[in-house]
Amino acid sequence: MRFFEGIRKRKAIGGYVRKLPRLLAKDYGRRTQYTPAQVRSTIERYQLNGVYSCYAIAMFSARDAFDQFHEANGEHCSYDAMRGEIAGDYFGGNADFGFSDAIVTLSDSNAVHDHGNSHDGGGGHGGH
Repeated sequence: MRFFEGIRKRKAIGGYVRKLPRLLAKDYGRRTQYTPAQVRSTIERYQLNGVYSCYAIAMFSARDAFDQFHEANGEHCSYDAMRGEIAGDYFGGNADFGFSDAIVTLSDSNAVHDHGNSHDGGGGHGGH
């Protein structure tokens, strides 16, 4: 079962990388960061997989907003671990990626693809 969970997670995160930059900009204008509520609303509005929305929040929200959101929800997720996992798979290991990096990645059709060697152990996702 863990194998299939890893596939579902990679597919969801890949969808966030490919789709969310454009959708967030459409919904809220182009910004360097979005609130966790904005990220989740966009995921719900466009019916993306919400199970791994913590990864999307780590991608598009500031660390303090990420931490406050998870604390308020009683979840224990690691911003650094999640961004590290995303960076390794989609941004050449650069954990300081931002919205503009996601746009560049979007335009490079070879950059966004699923990796068979992604971390399937949950990375920094401890509350779901």
